[in-house]
Amino acid sequence: MPTLDPSACNILIADDEPVTLRIFQRYVELAGMATVTATDGQEAIAKMNHDIQVAILDLNMPGMTGLECMRKIRRDYPGTEILIISGVGQISDAVAAMKAGACEFVTKPCEQEDLIARVQQALRTSELSRENQQLRMLVEQPSSNTDFAATTEQSKDLLKKINKLAELDATSLLTGESGTGKTTIARMIHNLGPRAGKAFVAVNCASLPRDLIEAELFGHVKGAFTNAGEDRPGRAEIADGGTLFLDEVGDLPLELQPKLLTFLHDKTFQRIGSNQEVRVDVRVISASHQNLASLCEERRFRPDLYYRLNVLKLHIHALRERRGDIPTLAEAILERIAKRRGIKNITLSEGASRRLINHNWPGNIRELENILERASAFCEHHRINPEDLDLSPEVPHAHQTATMVPESLAGQTLKEIEKRALIDTLEAEGGNKAMAARRLGVSEKSIYNKLRRFDLFDVYKN
Repeated sequence: MPTLDPSACNILIADDEPVTLRIFQRYVELAGMATVTATDGQEAIAKMNHDIQVAILDLNMPGMTGLECMRKIRRDYPGTEILIISGVGQISDAVAAMKAGACEFVTKPCEQEDLIARVQQALRTSELSRENQQLRMLVEQPSSNTDFAATTEQSKDLLKKINKLAELDATSLLTGESGTGKTTIARMIHNLGPRAGKAFVAVNCASLPRDLIEAELFGHVKGAFTNAGEDRPGRAEIADGGTLFLDEVGDLPLELQPKLLTFLHDKTFQRIGSNQEVRVDVRVISASHQNLASLCEERRFRPDLYYRLNVLKLHIHALRERRGDIPTLAEAILERIAKRRGIKNITLSEGASRRLINHNWPGNIRELENILERASAFCEHHRINPEDLDLSPEVPHAHQTATMVPESLAGQTLKEIEKRALIDTLEAEGGNKAMAARRLGVSEKSIYNKLRRFDLFDVYKN
């Protein structure tokens, strides 16, 4: 079972008897958990939210009984576990409540240790339920937001290659700058191929903490390491029958690369802490904005793994290399934004369209999405004009930076320097906060904190 952090647990207690309510509240709070209290079922429903993991409900409350309250919570908050409180003479009612969905019943009066043990068990069940819900979302996540635009001859040729790759059902490698739509194309390959309708499971090798990547990929058994309280499948196992997408595979730690190589060779692996071999049938698609061949020369990536991944290679060109696609892409993005906001449409003036086409797009499609999101929020009458577009200064490419003289930092405050480094790194990574964190040598959480500190959160919220 998952290890619990009591300070992060939220417990709702509802009872119309003030003495019982205060006693149970004290028991729970002495165990280090936060409580929300209610004196009847209606108040309990009014105070419910998705952060409440366990609800302790008295069976007989005025206005709305504990059973009625439980049914409503079960429907609206399926991740919340429910304990029913009952008197000695109400055992049959409590059993009926358990059949209707309660995980446990507590008989009044109740000892502190007994109540806390039951609450902790319910918390573990709630944690597992929420983890399973996240895994289902991982498998069933919707296709990428941005439609693929094939207006230019270059993109039409790419679309033909995508269709051919999809039919072959073989290991594929997608290359291209950050933000060019590699995830969108990986999903297209999956949906057009023989595995359409099966799981498409993505793993971002750059965003996962180094010490958790193996567990996320291949799973673990109970007791394999601290906090491994239950067997858990990895994403390779969840993807069985479908497609496993390894995004930013160039960031995979060297020590894990041999295990991935073995997996690619025979589609078998072992969960952490287990000697039992697990075999799955998956198609592997990987992607990287880095040059994997160069990483091999630098001994940061195994050549044998590179050859195994590079069976069918597809390069996605930068947006500035296919400017003719920009109007079609912009139209699709604005259509999606309008639908989400419940308005008829958002239009783009000719001048705004020309300005988008002339921009250099260091952040590619991801940058285009962010700019249109901001412009559509502040434009008048749902029409975007040139002055509504906040186009950031272009970030020089890697081959240009070597010949450029760096700007002097003399006289700038440390806060200004830190803010400039944050903005430049985010722009260079197309807004990818995980990649920016790795380049700056900080955690992704620190990136979010700095964005709030410098009032940049809304600019880079996507």
